[in-house]
Amino acid sequence: MKHLIPLWCLLTLLVLTSCKGVTDIEITGADGFEYKGMDNNALIFSVNIRMHNPSSLTFRIKEVNLKTVVDGNFLGTLSTTDKIKVQARSDSTYRMTFNLQLSNLLTGASTLYSLSRKEEVSVEIRGYVKARSMLAVKKVDVLESRVVEVPRIF
Repeated sequence: MKHLIPLWCLLTLLVLTSCKGVTDIEITGADGFEYKGMDNNALIFSVNIRMHNPSSLTFRIKEVNLKTVVDGNFLGTLSTTDKIKVQARSDSTYRMTFNLQLSNLLTGASTLYSLSRKEEVSVEIRGYVKARSMLAVKKVDVLESRVVEVPRIF
């Protein structure tokens, strides 16, 4: 029993520090937008996301839940079921499929149509991303605002 105490202390320390570097990740760009369709009030699309991970930890993105506001209009909640593995000390591009669950089909479609006529829009995302590294799961809060080019769907 005495021999297990140092092992538990080491394991606890490992679990508490294993996801520390997840907040250091930086999304450096997005391109290659591809419209997949609509399903039950959800706009489905895929995009290439470029990520820079300076930490020494490899982790998997477990869950994404982001409220999306475009030009001051709440559009819906962005999520993905993709399980992306982000390598340690890497600058990589990952192809991800996202679902944008529209808050209201009619106003969402009308907002999307008006946004498709613009060259650039202001996008704000709020929410969280859960990441898993070894035994620990870390929830990282996201509050990001950027001006982005509007992709041409058709």
